[in-house]
Amino acid sequence: MWQARKLKSLNKLSKPLGHFILCTALAMFTMFVTAPLQARETVRIYASVAAGGSVDAMARITGEKLGQILDLSVVVENKPGGGGNLASQTAARAASDGTTLLVSANNHTLNLTLYKDPGYQLDDLIPVAELMRGPSVVVVPENSPYQNLGELIADAKKHPNKLSFGTAGIGTPSHIAAELFVFAAGIKAQSVPYRGSAPSLADLAGGQLPYAVSSLVAAMPLIKAKKIRPLGVTSLKRWPGAEDIPAASEFGMPDFEYLSWIGLFAPKGTPPAIIEKYSNAVRQAMQDPEVKNKVATMGAETGRLDAKAFASFIAADYKLSQDIVKASGMKAE
Repeated sequence: MWQARKLKSLNKLSKPLGHFILCTALAMFTMFVTAPLQARETVRIYASVAAGGSVDAMARITGEKLGQILDLSVVVENKPGGGGNLASQTAARAASDGTTLLVSANNHTLNLTLYKDPGYQLDDLIPVAELMRGPSVVVVPENSPYQNLGELIADAKKHPNKLSFGTAGIGTPSHIAAELFVFAAGIKAQSVPYRGSAPSLADLAGGQLPYAVSSLVAAMPLIKAKKIRPLGVTSLKRWPGAEDIPAASEFGMPDFEYLSWIGLFAPKGTPPAIIEKYSNAVRQAMQDPEVKNKVATMGAETGRLDAKAFASFIAADYKLSQDIVKASGMKAE
């Protein structure tokens, strides 16, 4: 009888005790999963391109500033390959604890339609903040007969598919800008994709291409050296710092605009508190006069979108990318 009463008493005690243990375990698990980043914790940023260029530069600028603002040890690792897919795949599969980030550009959304299997989905990576935006530029050889963009468009309309244009490669921001320009201008021209802006612009300067579309930052050294001439930037208005170059919208395309962008992403499942922390730190960094000046020398401006606004932008850019691929017949190499 005594044993039965003892077991009954223990059973009554075990219920609240078990409830307490369960709640404590859940609380500890929640604290572990959502634990804030610790001081001097190592964070790895994957850049979707090889060293050099604007994506790599922004990854390093951002990494340096996040390290200073959040007291983190930030390492930038270049992960080129698959048109940017390799970096996105690697970041998407990483732990969602805030120690892995991705810096990528327009091809992040375009590749989801351009490639049959890019190895990641749109929702595998959370938009954290916009880092940079800037225009592409339509350029011609220095001795080109075209004195302005209107003359190039008129000749292309008169002789469909006579002109060919160089870009940095299939699916790159300059390629997207070039295809949209062809569509907006109502012309037909042949795309000649290269493996990077440098070889494309070198052939242009050598007179092997009628025109090319490039990022402003890549084209500016040859423009200043008077080896190529700019006919129009792809921003809606003349771009700050390059006001002597007309906007393409001044030549019968009043609404035409396409800007390259670079942004910061985190793996799906990264706690909202960490996303917000990074987003706020990036916005602080992008307001730094030193950062603004560095980005301006790249022919661009610092990003303005926080996590929420950038997420909306990425969703819209993904839809635009689908339309571009469908309209242009663009195919991955």
